[in-house]
Amino acid sequence: MKYHKIILLFLLAATLGLTAQAQPPDGWKLFEKVKFEQRFFKEFGMFVSWPRFDDDIRAWEGKEVMLSGYIIPTAEASGYEGLILSKFVYAQCFFCGKAGLGTVAEVRLKKKLPDFKIDKPYVFKGKLLLNEDDPDHLCFILTEGVLMDL
Repeated sequence: MKYHKIILLFLLAATLGLTAQAQPPDGWKLFEKVKFEQRFFKEFGMFVSWPRFDDDIRAWEGKEVMLSGYIIPTAEASGYEGLILSKFVYAQCFFCGKAGLGTVAEVRLKKKLPDFKIDKPYVFKGKLLLNEDDPDHLCFILTEGVLMDL
C-alpha cells in the first residue's frame, strides 16, 4: 500500500510538470523586460524609440508564446494579412493612448480568420519573431498565429 501512494504521488507530480510546460509563457511579461533606446531611421528622418534585445529575450525567438489582448484596426488597403494585438483596449493602446511599444505586437495568422470585435479580448499563440531593423513592422511579431479559446 505504501508503494502505491509513492507511485501515485510520482505520477501526479509528473502530470503537473507536463501541464505547466505545455502552456506557452505570457509574451507581454517577456516584452516588459525589453529596454528601448532612441534610434535614427533614415526612412522617417527622425529618431524613434526602438528595442534593444538582450540575450534573455533573444532566447525566446522562434519559441511559442501566448498573448492575450485586443485587436487594433488596421487599413486593409495596405495588403497586410495579419493583425495588431494590444495589451490594452483601443482607447488605451500604444497608438491612441500612452502605452509603450512593448504593449503591441503583430500577429501573422496561420489561416485567415473572421472579423474581430475591437473591445473584445482574444488570446493568440505563435512563434516569437523579434524585429530589430524594419521600422515598417512592430518590434514583436507572432508568426504562425493561432486563435485560442478564452
